[in-house]
Amino acid sequence: MEDIDSLLARIRHLPLDPRLDAIDGAVFDGIARRAKPQVSTTAMAIVAVVSLGIGLAGSLAPAEPERAATVFPLGAPGALAPSTLLSGYE
Repeated sequence: MEDIDSLLARIRHLPLDPRLDAIDGAVFDGIARRAKPQVSTTAMAIVAVVSLGIGLAGSLAPAEPERAATVFPLGAPGALAPSTLLSGYE
């Protein structure tokens, strides 16, 4: 640990790298390059119109009605469950 402490103390007294003065400009240039849109406005408009058309066609097409199965909260009722055995008596 003493070797690490002495190494860090020596590094602390070294001058800063001169390239650090230009780092702000490089970062802002990179942000500006990434901020430009990758897809044109015309292409996005075409995609929006096509998706709207597909959505409307899908919602207007008739679908066959599905009948939902009876749902039992604890699974299928057992044939020997008390509620099924006693249901025949009044």
